[in-house]
Amino acid sequence: MKKIIILSLSLLIFTSCEKDFLDTTPESTINDEQLASSAEANTAVINGIYSALRSYGLSLAGNHEDYGHKSILAATDLMSNDMLMSKSSWYSSFYNYLGRQQTNTRSRLAWSIYYPQIKTTNVVLDAVPSSVTDEKMKAIRGQALALRGYFYFMLARMYGPTYIGNEDKLCVPLYTDVSLEGKARSTVREVYTLIENDLKESIELLQGNIRKNNNAVDQTVAQAFLADVYLEMGKYSDAAPLANAARQNYPLLTESEWEQGFYDVSNKDTMWGATITAAQSSFVASFFSHFDNTNESGYAGGLGVYKNIDKNLYNSISSTDFRKKAFVAPGGSAVYPELPEYANLKFRDPTITAGDYIYLRAAAMYYIEAEAYARSGNEALAKKALYDITITRDPSYVLSTNTGTALIDEIILQKRIELWGEGYAWFDMKRLSVALTRDYPGSNHPAFGKFNIPVGDNRFIFQIPQAEIDANPLIVQNPL
Repeated sequence: MKKIIILSLSLLIFTSCEKDFLDTTPESTINDEQLASSAEANTAVINGIYSALRSYGLSLAGNHEDYGHKSILAATDLMSNDMLMSKSSWYSSFYNYLGRQQTNTRSRLAWSIYYPQIKTTNVVLDAVPSSVTDEKMKAIRGQALALRGYFYFMLARMYGPTYIGNEDKLCVPLYTDVSLEGKARSTVREVYTLIENDLKESIELLQGNIRKNNNAVDQTVAQAFLADVYLEMGKYSDAAPLANAARQNYPLLTESEWEQGFYDVSNKDTMWGATITAAQSSFVASFFSHFDNTNESGYAGGLGVYKNIDKNLYNSISSTDFRKKAFVAPGGSAVYPELPEYANLKFRDPTITAGDYIYLRAAAMYYIEAEAYARSGNEALAKKALYDITITRDPSYVLSTNTGTALIDEIILQKRIELWGEGYAWFDMKRLSVALTRDYPGSNHPAFGKFNIPVGDNRFIFQIPQAEIDANPLIVQNPL
Protein backbone atom coordinates (compact mmCIF):
# COMPACT_ATOMS: atom_id res chain seq x y z
CA MET A 1 0.00 0.00 0.00
CA LYS A 2 1.37 3.37 -1.02
CA LYS A 3 2.10 5.70 1.88
CA ILE A 4 1.97 9.49 1.87
CA ILE A 5 4.03 11.16 4.55
CA ILE A 6 2.18 13.94 6.32
CA LEU A 7 4.34 16.45 8.13
CA SER A 8 1.90 18.29 10.32
CA LEU A 9 4.42 20.90 11.33
CA SER A 10 6.98 21.39 8.60
CA LEU A 11 8.54 19.60 5.68
CA LEU A 12 11.71 21.60 5.53
CA ILE A 13 13.57 22.99 8.51
CA PHE A 14 16.73 25.06 8.46
CA THR A 15 19.21 25.88 11.16
CA SER A 16 21.10 29.14 11.26
CA CYS A 17 24.05 27.81 9.27
CA GLU A 18 22.60 25.04 7.07
CA LYS A 19 22.57 25.58 3.30
CA ASP A 20 20.59 22.58 2.10
CA PHE A 21 17.01 21.51 2.63
CA LEU A 22 16.57 18.82 5.22
CA ASP A 23 13.75 16.28 5.43
CA THR A 24 12.29 16.18 8.92
CA THR A 25 11.16 13.02 10.63
CA PRO A 26 7.44 12.58 9.95
CA GLU A 27 5.15 12.91 12.92
CA SER A 28 2.67 10.47 11.41
CA THR A 29 1.84 8.59 8.24
CA ILE A 30 -1.56 8.34 6.62
CA ASN A 31 -2.13 6.22 3.56
CA ASP A 32 -3.70 7.60 0.41
CA GLU A 33 -6.87 5.49 0.77
CA GLN A 34 -7.50 7.03 4.20
CA LEU A 35 -7.01 10.53 2.86
CA ALA A 36 -9.28 9.93 -0.11
CA SER A 37 -12.14 8.63 2.03
CA SER A 38 -11.77 10.07 5.51
CA ALA A 39 -12.87 13.56 6.43
CA GLU A 40 -11.31 13.02 9.85
CA ALA A 41 -7.88 12.22 8.39
CA ASN A 42 -7.94 15.27 6.14
CA THR A 43 -9.20 17.46 8.96
CA ALA A 44 -6.22 16.35 11.03
CA VAL A 45 -3.90 17.43 8.22
CA ILE A 46 -5.57 20.83 7.88
CA ASN A 47 -5.44 21.31 11.65
CA GLY A 48 -1.73 20.59 11.45
CA ILE A 49 -1.37 23.57 9.13
CA TYR A 50 -3.23 25.84 11.54
CA SER A 51 -1.00 24.59 14.34
CA ALA A 52 2.15 25.23 12.32
CA LEU A 53 1.07 28.80 11.61
CA ARG A 54 1.25 29.66 15.33
CA SER A 55 4.26 27.51 16.27
CA TYR A 56 7.76 28.56 17.29
CA GLY A 57 10.99 27.56 15.62
CA LEU A 58 9.77 25.66 12.55
CA SER A 59 11.68 27.86 10.11
CA LEU A 60 14.73 29.28 11.88
CA ALA A 61 15.84 27.17 14.82
CA GLY A 62 16.40 29.24 17.95
CA ASN A 63 15.22 32.46 16.33
CA HIS A 64 12.80 34.38 18.55
CA GLU A 65 11.27 36.11 15.53
CA ASP A 66 10.01 32.78 14.23
CA TYR A 67 6.57 32.06 15.67
CA GLY A 68 4.61 31.57 12.49
CA HIS A 69 2.35 33.71 10.35
CA LYS A 70 1.93 36.46 12.95
CA SER A 71 5.70 36.95 12.97
CA ILE A 72 5.66 37.76 9.24
CA LEU A 73 2.87 40.30 9.66
CA ALA A 74 4.93 41.92 12.43
CA ALA A 75 8.22 41.82 10.51
CA THR A 76 6.81 43.50 7.42
CA ASP A 77 5.15 46.24 9.47
CA LEU A 78 8.56 47.04 10.94
CA MET A 79 9.76 47.64 7.38
CA SER A 80 7.16 50.38 6.90
CA ASN A 81 7.09 54.09 7.68
CA ASP A 82 4.61 53.60 10.49
CA MET A 83 6.48 51.64 13.16
CA LEU A 84 9.83 51.86 14.87
CA MET A 85 11.80 49.93 17.45
CA SER A 86 13.71 51.81 20.13
CA LYS A 87 16.71 49.46 20.34
CA SER A 88 18.51 47.13 17.98
CA SER A 89 17.43 43.61 18.90
CA TRP A 90 15.25 40.90 17.39
CA TYR A 91 13.53 42.29 14.27
CA SER A 92 16.24 44.89 13.65
CA SER A 93 17.24 43.04 10.46
CA PHE A 94 13.76 43.69 9.12
CA TYR A 95 13.63 47.25 10.40
CA ASN A 96 16.96 48.13 8.74
CA TYR A 97 16.19 46.11 5.56
CA LEU A 98 19.21 43.79 5.86
CA GLY A 99 16.89 40.83 6.44
CA ARG A 100 15.77 40.86 2.81
CA GLN A 101 19.25 39.92 1.55
CA GLN A 102 19.78 36.33 0.39
CA THR A 103 22.62 35.62 2.83
CA ASN A 104 20.64 36.84 5.84
CA THR A 105 18.74 34.06 7.60
CA ARG A 106 15.67 36.31 7.85
CA SER A 107 15.24 36.20 4.08
CA ARG A 108 14.06 32.61 4.42
CA LEU A 109 11.66 33.12 7.33
CA ALA A 110 8.56 33.58 5.17
CA TRP A 111 9.83 31.14 2.52
CA SER A 112 10.17 28.34 5.03
CA ILE A 113 6.94 29.18 6.84
CA TYR A 114 4.67 29.12 3.80
CA TYR A 115 6.18 26.65 1.32
CA PRO A 116 6.06 23.62 3.65
CA GLN A 117 2.41 24.38 4.36
CA ILE A 118 1.72 24.76 0.63
CA LYS A 119 3.08 21.26 0.21
CA THR A 120 0.70 20.02 2.89
CA THR A 121 -2.27 21.70 1.21
CA ASN A 122 -1.25 19.91 -1.99
CA VAL A 123 -1.42 16.59 -0.16
CA VAL A 124 -5.03 17.34 0.76
CA LEU A 125 -5.92 18.63 -2.69
CA ASP A 126 -4.50 15.49 -4.29
CA ALA A 127 -6.66 13.38 -2.00
CA VAL A 128 -9.84 15.47 -2.28
CA PRO A 129 -10.52 16.25 -5.97
CA SER A 130 -12.66 19.05 -7.33
CA SER A 131 -15.39 16.54 -8.17
CA VAL A 132 -15.99 15.72 -4.50
CA THR A 133 -19.65 15.79 -3.42
CA ASP A 134 -19.46 14.98 0.30
CA GLU A 135 -20.12 18.21 2.23
CA LYS A 136 -17.40 17.62 4.81
CA MET A 137 -14.83 16.85 2.14
CA LYS A 138 -15.89 19.90 0.14
CA ALA A 139 -15.24 22.07 3.19
CA ILE A 140 -11.81 20.47 3.64
CA ARG A 141 -10.88 21.10 0.01
CA GLY A 142 -12.19 24.64 0.37
CA GLN A 143 -9.95 25.31 3.35
CA ALA A 144 -6.91 23.83 1.61
CA LEU A 145 -7.48 26.00 -1.46
CA ALA A 146 -8.04 29.16 0.59
CA LEU A 147 -4.84 28.54 2.55
CA ARG A 148 -2.75 27.71 -0.51
CA GLY A 149 -4.00 30.80 -2.33
CA TYR A 150 -3.29 33.02 0.67
CA PHE A 151 0.18 31.56 1.26
CA TYR A 152 1.13 32.22 -2.36
CA PHE A 153 -0.25 35.76 -2.00
CA MET A 154 2.04 36.37 0.98
CA LEU A 155 5.04 34.95 -0.88
CA ALA A 156 4.26 36.88 -4.08
CA ARG A 157 4.10 40.22 -2.27
CA MET A 158 7.40 39.61 -0.49
CA TYR A 159 9.58 37.93 -3.12
CA GLY A 160 8.02 39.40 -6.24
CA PRO A 161 7.10 42.84 -7.60
CA THR A 162 3.67 44.41 -7.42
CA TYR A 163 1.09 43.08 -9.86
CA ILE A 164 0.07 46.04 -12.03
CA GLY A 165 2.62 46.66 -14.76
CA ASN A 166 4.80 43.71 -13.73
CA GLU A 167 2.63 40.81 -14.86
CA ASP A 168 5.35 39.17 -16.94
CA LYS A 169 8.19 39.58 -14.44
CA LEU A 170 9.44 36.77 -12.21
CA CYS A 171 7.58 36.01 -9.01
CA VAL A 172 7.88 32.75 -7.01
CA PRO A 173 7.92 29.05 -7.97
CA LEU A 174 4.53 27.35 -8.16
CA TYR A 175 4.02 23.88 -6.71
CA THR A 176 0.59 22.36 -7.21
CA ASP A 177 1.47 18.74 -6.55
CA VAL A 178 3.36 16.82 -3.88
CA SER A 179 6.97 17.07 -4.96
CA LEU A 180 10.33 18.12 -3.60
CA GLU A 181 11.74 18.71 -7.08
CA GLY A 182 12.74 22.34 -7.42
CA LYS A 183 11.00 24.50 -10.01
CA ALA A 184 11.82 27.76 -11.74
CA ARG A 185 10.08 30.97 -10.77
CA SER A 186 6.71 31.56 -12.40
CA THR A 187 5.61 34.95 -13.65
CA VAL A 188 3.55 37.35 -11.59
CA ARG A 189 0.58 36.68 -13.88
CA GLU A 190 0.87 32.91 -13.46
CA VAL A 191 1.11 33.12 -9.67
CA TYR A 192 -1.87 35.45 -9.35
CA THR A 193 -3.92 33.32 -11.73
CA LEU A 194 -3.42 30.36 -9.39
CA ILE A 195 -4.19 32.51 -6.34
CA GLU A 196 -7.39 33.83 -7.88
CA ASN A 197 -8.55 30.40 -9.05
CA ASP A 198 -7.82 28.81 -5.67
CA LEU A 199 -9.74 31.46 -3.78
CA LYS A 200 -12.70 31.53 -6.16
CA GLU A 201 -13.12 27.76 -5.88
CA SER A 202 -12.70 27.87 -2.11
CA ILE A 203 -15.48 30.45 -1.77
CA GLU A 204 -17.84 28.15 -3.66
CA LEU A 205 -16.86 25.07 -1.68
CA LEU A 206 -17.17 26.80 1.69
CA GLN A 207 -20.71 28.02 1.02
CA GLY A 208 -22.85 27.05 4.01
CA ASN A 209 -19.98 25.53 5.96
CA ILE A 210 -20.06 26.40 9.68
CA ARG A 211 -16.67 26.29 11.38
CA LYS A 212 -16.23 25.45 15.05
CA ASN A 213 -14.30 28.64 15.74
CA ASN A 214 -12.36 31.33 13.93
CA ASN A 215 -9.08 29.42 14.17
CA ALA A 216 -10.14 27.91 10.84
CA VAL A 217 -10.86 29.72 7.59
CA ASP A 218 -14.43 29.83 6.30
CA GLN A 219 -16.15 31.45 3.33
CA THR A 220 -15.93 34.96 4.80
CA VAL A 221 -12.17 34.60 5.29
CA ALA A 222 -11.74 33.31 1.73
CA GLN A 223 -13.77 36.30 0.51
CA ALA A 224 -11.53 38.62 2.51
CA PHE A 225 -8.42 37.03 1.02
CA LEU A 226 -9.74 37.43 -2.51
CA ALA A 227 -10.85 41.02 -1.92
CA ASP A 228 -7.27 41.88 -0.88
CA VAL A 229 -5.89 40.02 -3.91
CA TYR A 230 -8.22 41.92 -6.24
CA LEU A 231 -7.08 45.20 -4.69
CA GLU A 232 -3.50 44.22 -5.52
CA MET A 233 -4.49 43.21 -9.06
CA GLY A 234 -6.45 46.38 -9.72
CA LYS A 235 -9.75 44.53 -10.08
CA TYR A 236 -11.50 47.16 -8.02
CA SER A 237 -15.07 46.49 -9.15
CA ASP A 238 -14.64 42.91 -7.90
CA ALA A 239 -12.79 43.78 -4.68
CA ALA A 240 -15.41 46.15 -3.25
CA PRO A 241 -18.46 43.85 -3.13
CA LEU A 242 -16.32 40.95 -1.91
CA ALA A 243 -14.98 43.01 0.99
CA ASN A 244 -18.51 44.14 1.79
CA ALA A 245 -19.83 40.57 1.79
CA ALA A 246 -16.94 39.31 3.91
CA ARG A 247 -17.57 41.74 6.79
CA GLN A 248 -21.34 41.43 7.07
CA ASN A 249 -21.55 39.15 10.12
CA TYR A 250 -18.80 40.86 12.11
CA PRO A 251 -19.86 43.84 14.26
CA LEU A 252 -17.36 46.64 14.72
CA LEU A 253 -15.60 46.86 18.07
CA THR A 254 -16.73 49.49 20.54
CA GLU A 255 -14.19 51.84 22.12
CA SER A 256 -13.86 49.69 25.25
CA GLU A 257 -13.50 46.54 23.17
CA TRP A 258 -10.91 48.14 20.88
CA GLU A 259 -8.83 49.20 23.88
CA GLN A 260 -8.68 45.74 25.49
CA GLY A 261 -5.34 44.87 23.87
CA PHE A 262 -6.09 42.66 20.83
CA TYR A 263 -5.08 39.50 22.67
CA ASP A 264 -8.37 37.58 22.46
CA VAL A 265 -9.27 35.79 19.22
CA SER A 266 -12.91 35.71 20.32
CA ASN A 267 -13.16 39.48 19.67
CA LYS A 268 -16.33 39.94 17.66
CA ASP A 269 -14.58 41.44 14.61
CA THR A 270 -11.87 38.76 14.43
CA MET A 271 -12.29 36.83 11.20
CA TRP A 272 -9.28 34.53 11.55
CA GLY A 273 -6.70 33.92 14.22
CA ALA A 274 -5.09 31.38 16.53
CA THR A 275 -6.01 30.51 20.09
CA ILE A 276 -2.91 30.35 22.28
CA THR A 277 -2.96 28.58 25.63
CA ALA A 278 -0.34 28.79 28.33
CA ALA A 279 0.74 25.26 27.42
CA GLN A 280 1.24 26.28 23.77
CA SER A 281 2.93 29.58 24.51
CA SER A 282 6.48 30.10 23.30
CA PHE A 283 6.84 32.87 25.90
CA VAL A 284 9.61 35.29 24.86
CA ALA A 285 9.49 34.01 21.27
CA SER A 286 6.01 35.36 20.73
CA PHE A 287 4.18 38.36 19.35
CA PHE A 288 3.31 39.91 22.70
CA SER A 289 6.83 39.48 24.01
CA HIS A 290 7.99 41.70 21.16
CA PHE A 291 5.02 44.09 20.90
CA ASP A 292 3.44 44.44 24.36
CA ASN A 293 5.42 47.37 25.75
CA THR A 294 3.75 46.93 29.13
CA ASN A 295 4.88 43.33 29.65
CA GLU A 296 7.97 43.30 31.87
CA SER A 297 8.55 39.64 31.07
CA GLY A 298 9.03 40.21 27.34
CA TYR A 299 11.57 41.84 25.05
CA ALA A 300 9.53 45.02 24.60
CA GLY A 301 8.60 45.82 28.20
CA GLY A 302 11.34 43.87 29.94
CA LEU A 303 14.37 44.91 27.90
CA GLY A 304 13.07 48.20 26.59
CA VAL A 305 12.92 47.14 22.96
CA TYR A 306 9.81 49.27 22.57
CA LYS A 307 7.67 49.21 19.43
CA ASN A 308 6.41 52.73 18.80
CA ILE A 309 4.34 54.64 16.26
CA ASP A 310 5.96 56.99 13.78
CA LYS A 311 5.63 60.59 14.95
CA ASN A 312 4.13 61.84 11.68
CA LEU A 313 1.45 59.17 11.73
CA TYR A 314 0.64 59.87 15.37
CA ASN A 315 0.24 63.57 14.62
CA SER A 316 -2.18 62.76 11.81
CA ILE A 317 -4.67 61.13 14.23
CA SER A 318 -7.54 63.41 15.24
CA SER A 319 -7.52 64.49 18.87
CA THR A 320 -11.12 63.24 19.15
CA ASP A 321 -10.25 59.78 17.78
CA PHE A 322 -10.02 57.24 20.62
CA ARG A 323 -7.37 55.31 18.69
CA LYS A 324 -4.88 58.03 19.57
CA LYS A 325 -5.00 56.72 23.14
CA ALA A 326 -3.37 53.51 21.87
CA PHE A 327 -0.03 55.36 21.97
CA VAL A 328 1.81 57.27 24.68
CA ALA A 329 1.28 60.98 24.08
CA PRO A 330 4.10 63.52 24.09
CA GLY A 331 4.88 64.24 27.72
CA GLY A 332 4.49 60.62 28.81
CA SER A 333 1.88 58.38 30.37
CA ALA A 334 0.65 58.59 33.96
CA VAL A 335 -0.38 54.92 33.82
CA TYR A 336 2.89 53.72 32.25
CA PRO A 337 5.48 56.34 33.27
CA GLU A 338 8.37 54.10 32.22
CA LEU A 339 7.31 54.10 28.57
CA PRO A 340 8.68 56.63 26.08
CA GLU A 341 6.59 58.98 24.00
CA TYR A 342 4.78 57.32 21.09
CA ALA A 343 5.12 53.83 22.60
CA ASN A 344 2.25 51.60 21.55
CA LEU A 345 -0.36 50.55 24.08
CA LYS A 346 -2.48 48.88 21.43
CA PHE A 347 -1.17 45.35 21.98
CA ARG A 348 -1.38 44.19 25.57
CA ASP A 349 -1.67 40.68 26.93
CA PRO A 350 -2.89 40.61 30.55
CA THR A 351 -2.48 36.81 30.59
CA ILE A 352 1.30 37.30 30.05
CA THR A 353 1.74 33.92 28.33
CA ALA A 354 -1.55 33.11 26.58
CA GLY A 355 -2.33 36.04 24.29
CA ASP A 356 -4.04 34.87 21.09
CA TYR A 357 -2.84 35.79 17.60
CA ILE A 358 -5.32 37.78 15.53
CA TYR A 359 -4.48 37.46 11.84
CA LEU A 360 -7.45 39.16 10.20
CA ARG A 361 -10.11 41.58 11.42
CA ALA A 362 -13.28 42.64 9.63
CA ALA A 363 -12.26 46.28 10.10
CA ALA A 364 -9.78 45.80 7.26
CA MET A 365 -12.62 45.08 4.87
CA TYR A 366 -14.06 48.61 5.23
CA TYR A 367 -10.85 50.11 3.85
CA ILE A 368 -10.52 47.60 1.01
CA GLU A 369 -14.15 48.27 0.12
CA ALA A 370 -13.76 52.05 0.34
CA GLU A 371 -10.57 52.19 -1.72
CA ALA A 372 -11.91 49.81 -4.33
CA TYR A 373 -15.14 51.81 -4.72
CA ALA A 374 -13.17 55.05 -4.95
CA ARG A 375 -10.93 53.64 -7.67
CA SER A 376 -13.82 52.14 -9.63
CA GLY A 377 -15.76 55.38 -9.87
CA ASN A 378 -18.26 55.02 -7.03
CA GLU A 379 -17.10 57.65 -4.58
CA ALA A 380 -20.46 57.84 -2.79
CA LEU A 381 -20.18 54.21 -1.65
CA ALA A 382 -16.49 54.73 -0.87
CA LYS A 383 -17.32 57.64 1.44
CA LYS A 384 -20.11 55.67 3.09
CA ALA A 385 -17.86 52.68 3.88
CA LEU A 386 -15.20 55.02 5.26
CA TYR A 387 -17.75 56.91 7.33
CA ASP A 388 -19.36 53.75 8.72
CA ILE A 389 -16.14 52.71 10.45
CA THR A 390 -14.53 56.09 11.19
CA ILE A 391 -17.54 57.53 13.02
CA THR A 392 -17.28 54.65 15.49
CA ARG A 393 -13.68 55.68 16.25
CA ASP A 394 -14.04 59.45 16.12
CA PRO A 395 -17.40 60.99 17.10
CA SER A 396 -16.38 64.27 15.46
CA TYR A 397 -15.84 62.68 12.05
CA VAL A 398 -18.11 63.87 9.25
CA LEU A 399 -18.80 62.33 5.85
CA SER A 400 -15.80 63.03 3.65
CA THR A 401 -16.01 65.80 1.08
CA ASN A 402 -12.79 64.68 -0.59
CA THR A 403 -12.72 63.40 -4.14
CA GLY A 404 -10.19 61.70 -6.39
CA THR A 405 -6.70 61.25 -5.01
CA ALA A 406 -7.53 63.16 -1.83
CA LEU A 407 -10.30 60.69 -0.99
CA ILE A 408 -8.01 57.71 -1.59
CA ASP A 409 -5.33 59.31 0.57
CA GLU A 410 -7.86 59.77 3.37
CA ILE A 411 -8.93 56.13 3.13
CA ILE A 412 -5.33 54.91 3.28
CA LEU A 413 -4.54 57.16 6.24
CA GLN A 414 -7.49 55.83 8.21
CA LYS A 415 -6.43 52.29 7.30
CA ARG A 416 -2.93 52.94 8.62
CA ILE A 417 -4.35 54.24 11.91
CA GLU A 418 -6.86 51.42 12.44
CA LEU A 419 -4.61 48.56 11.39
CA TRP A 420 -1.30 49.77 12.82
CA GLY A 421 0.81 46.73 13.71
CA GLU A 422 -1.54 44.26 12.00
CA GLY A 423 0.45 43.54 8.84
CA TYR A 424 -0.81 45.96 6.17
CA ALA A 425 1.48 49.00 6.18
CA TRP A 426 4.48 47.74 4.18
CA PHE A 427 2.41 45.81 1.66
CA ASP A 428 0.33 48.93 1.01
CA MET A 429 3.45 51.09 0.67
CA LYS A 430 4.74 48.72 -1.97
CA ARG A 431 1.38 48.44 -3.77
CA LEU A 432 0.81 52.21 -3.73
CA SER A 433 4.40 53.17 -4.65
CA VAL A 434 5.07 55.01 -1.40
CA ALA A 435 8.69 55.72 -0.53
CA LEU A 436 10.21 54.83 2.84
CA THR A 437 10.59 58.18 4.62
CA ARG A 438 11.99 57.93 8.12
CA ASP A 439 14.68 60.61 7.99
CA TYR A 440 12.69 63.82 8.24
CA PRO A 441 12.86 66.87 10.55
CA GLY A 442 11.75 65.81 14.03
CA SER A 443 11.69 62.08 13.18
CA ASN A 444 11.49 59.77 16.19
CA HIS A 445 13.13 56.85 14.38
CA PRO A 446 16.46 55.80 15.95
CA ALA A 447 19.72 56.18 14.05
CA PHE A 448 19.90 52.54 12.91
CA GLY A 449 16.54 52.84 11.18
CA LYS A 450 16.52 56.49 10.15
CA PHE A 451 16.96 56.35 6.38
CA ASN A 452 14.89 56.79 3.25
CA ILE A 453 14.30 54.46 0.30
CA PRO A 454 12.89 55.77 -2.98
CA VAL A 455 9.96 54.24 -4.83
CA GLY A 456 10.97 51.40 -7.13
CA ASP A 457 14.11 50.50 -5.17
CA ASN A 458 15.16 46.84 -5.20
CA ARG A 459 14.95 46.80 -1.42
CA PHE A 460 11.17 46.59 -1.58
CA ILE A 461 11.56 43.00 -2.84
CA PHE A 462 13.07 40.20 -0.75
CA GLN A 463 15.83 38.20 -2.34
CA ILE A 464 15.36 34.46 -2.72
CA PRO A 465 17.00 32.78 0.31
CA GLN A 466 20.52 31.43 -0.13
CA ALA A 467 19.37 27.95 0.91
CA GLU A 468 16.93 27.88 -2.02
CA ILE A 469 19.58 29.18 -4.43
CA ASP A 470 21.96 26.43 -3.31
CA ALA A 471 19.35 23.68 -3.53
CA ASN A 472 17.52 24.73 -6.69
CA PRO A 473 19.64 25.53 -9.80
CA LEU A 474 16.55 26.77 -11.66
CA ILE A 475 16.10 29.80 -9.43
CA VAL A 476 16.97 33.25 -10.79
CA GLN A 477 17.84 35.71 -8.02
CA ASN A 478 16.31 39.13 -7.40
CA PRO A 479 18.71 42.10 -7.56
CA LEU A 480 20.47 43.19 -4.36
